[in-house]
Amino acid sequence: MKKVLVSLLVLALAMTSVFAAVNFGGEFVGGYNFNYNNDEWTSHIMGQDGTGSHTTKLNLSFADENGLWEVKTEGEMVADKRLAGDISIDMMKLFNAESDVSVKFGLAMNDEQTVLRAYSNQSGKNFDRIRTAANGLWANVNVAYGNLVQVQVAGAPEFTSAADDEAEIDGEGGDLVISALTNPLDGLKVSAGWVLKGDGQNGSLNDGAFTAAADVNVATLAGLNFDLGVSASYIIGFADGAAQTIAATVYGGVDLVDAYVEYSASITDAATKHYLVAGANLNVVENMILDVFFGATDLENFGDTVFVGGDIGYTLQNVTFKLGVEYAKGAAFSYDLPGLSIVPQVSVAF
Repeated sequence: MKKVLVSLLVLALAMTSVFAAVNFGGEFVGGYNFNYNNDEWTSHIMGQDGTGSHTTKLNLSFADENGLWEVKTEGEMVADKRLAGDISIDMMKLFNAESDVSVKFGLAMNDEQTVLRAYSNQSGKNFDRIRTAANGLWANVNVAYGNLVQVQVAGAPEFTSAADDEAEIDGEGGDLVISALTNPLDGLKVSAGWVLKGDGQNGSLNDGAFTAAADVNVATLAGLNFDLGVSASYIIGFADGAAQTIAATVYGGVDLVDAYVEYSASITDAATKHYLVAGANLNVVENMILDVFFGATDLENFGDTVFVGGDIGYTLQNVTFKLGVEYAKGAAFSYDLPGLSIVPQVSVAF
C-alpha cells in the first residue's frame, strides 16, 4: 500500500512540471484525550478507535486549476494507521469537450469504497454507510449529467490482506460497487447503491448489501425563512444473520441555533438495537464553535449506554482551536473511550 501511495504522490509532483498552475490543499487534525474511567486517569492521542471525524489525521490534495486531474491522500494517524490515496482524471476536459456530461476515471488505493449517499449525516455516525469488504487497488468510473444525476462504478480485482501493511494479495476474490445519486429538484436528493461483498456500520454484510436513501430539504422546497429537513436511509444485507439498518434524522434551525435529532435501528433475527442522538450548534459569535450533544447507543439499556458532551472552540484564519468534553456511560459518541474525556485539539486547513 505504501508503495502505491508514494507513487501517487510522485505522479502528482510530476504533473506539476506539466501543468503550470497546481492547487494544493489539505487539513491536519490532532488532539489529545485525557480520560477518567474506573477511578483512573489515562491519556492518548485522539483517535484511538481510528474512525470518524474525531481522529488525528492528515489529508492532502493536488489538482490542476482547470480540474483536469486531482490526486488526494487521506491518513488516519492513530489506531491502525490507515492511509489511502486516489487519482482521478476528467476525460471530458482532457479532450476539451464542452458538455454537461462529466466522465471521470480513477484509481484508488485504500481500505474501502463507499456508495454515493443522499442521507444527511448530521451526527457524523454514518448509519447510512455501506463499504466494501475488500481493500487494495480500485478502479472506478464516475459519470454525471450536471447536478441532476451521478452514477459511480468501482471494482477491485481481488481482495488484499487487511493485516498486511504492504497490502499483499491473498487471492480471496473481487469486489464491486454500483451506486447512483439524483437531485431532481432543488432540495430533494435520492440515492441507491449495491455492494457485492460489503461491510456495514452495524452488522456483518459480507455477502453484499443494498441501500437506499433520501433527503428532503423542506425549507428549500417550501421557501421557508428557516432551515428544516428530513432524511432517511435503509440498508439490507444478504448474508445469513446480517443486520438491516434504518436511520432517520430531522434537522433545522435559525441563524442563532441549528439542531438535529437522529434515530437508528440495527435489526437482526436475534434482537433490535435502537440508537438515538440529539445535538445543537449555537451560532452566537462569529468564528466560534459551540455545540452540545446527548443520546444513548441502546435505548433499551439507556442508563448503561447514555452519553453527553460538547465542544467549544474558535477559528483564527485557517487554524481552529477546540476543547471537547464528553461523558459516556457505555460506548463513546465522539472521543474514543467510555468515562470522562477532556480533549484539547487543533486543526489547520491549508
